[in-house]
Amino acid sequence: MAILKTALADVPGPLVVKPRIACRLLDCGNTRLYELLAAGELQSFLDGRSRKITIASIEAYIARRLALNARTASTTIRPGRPTAESAP
Repeated sequence: MAILKTALADVPGPLVVKPRIACRLLDCGNTRLYELLAAGELQSFLDGRSRKITIASIEAYIARRLALNARTASTTIRPGRPTAESAP
């Protein structure tokens, strides 16, 4: 007898987490987490009375922050380093 493989069998972890777990994943406090939710940075929904935050939105938020950091780091002038404008 063949065993049917479902799409969920390939999922390595949960698709949603509770706010407390999301805080631990993002290393932030409850207030900051709800600020991110209010700003639309993270996606969530209510399952009965329990709020669930999608792992995909947490991963997307981290990717956006890393991309923003990479862009600003390449344009930021570090103190003590000569620039083309300040070179003699």
